[in-house]
Amino acid sequence: MSGKEPFMTVAEMRANPERVRALDVSPKDGKAKSRRFDGSTRPSLVYEFVDKDAKLLELGPFGGPLTKELQEQGYNRISTLDFIDLLELPDRSKLEAIGVVDFNRDTFPHPDNTFDAVVSFGMFEHLENPFHAAREAARVLKPGGVFVMAIPNVFHIVSKLVFLRRGMFPRWSYGNNHISILPHGVFEKTILRDFKLKKTLYYKPFLHWLGANAKYLPANEWFSDYVAYVLVKK
Repeated sequence: MSGKEPFMTVAEMRANPERVRALDVSPKDGKAKSRRFDGSTRPSLVYEFVDKDAKLLELGPFGGPLTKELQEQGYNRISTLDFIDLLELPDRSKLEAIGVVDFNRDTFPHPDNTFDAVVSFGMFEHLENPFHAAREAARVLKPGGVFVMAIPNVFHIVSKLVFLRRGMFPRWSYGNNHISILPHGVFEKTILRDFKLKKTLYYKPFLHWLGANAKYLPANEWFSDYVAYVLVKK
């Protein structure tokens, strides 16, 4: 979820699905799909690292814009998990399974070594316990399976400067729904216990106060709004 609203618990999300849905609305410009899709989602990473015949689990599909795009690209063995079911798809029956869990504490409803790939764009920053969710992703992946995850980039120069001044990261302020931060040391000591890092991708560089966009700035740790990790289960 995103938007100018403080953190919502799982109970609050389930009690107010329309409030949750409203947080992901993008401007209707004929191209936008959702704030999450137009922000952190990078379908090209799935195309690059996940075969079309792979058994795939998508975490946090929300309304399902990525799910729909993957289906259109020929991925036909998709299952989904989310806090609440808000999927809006032309044909939900084409999914292998649709699950609802509390990512912070629930065991995923799948046996060990079930999936060839797990993908999650723009979800882990919303979790109270991202480490549990990552362990569950590892558990349900087959050995050598791929985990693609993307989160806001805490290493952005704006984040560093604001933290120096205010002791707070702007992407994790009271006015948004982000609570979990994974800096390098924490990421290495937790997530990489179960995975090998195959690729790190920084993307969508931006400096908001200058009105600069991607063509003026390098896509790296200092300027990119998002970072994605391609991980392989050990």
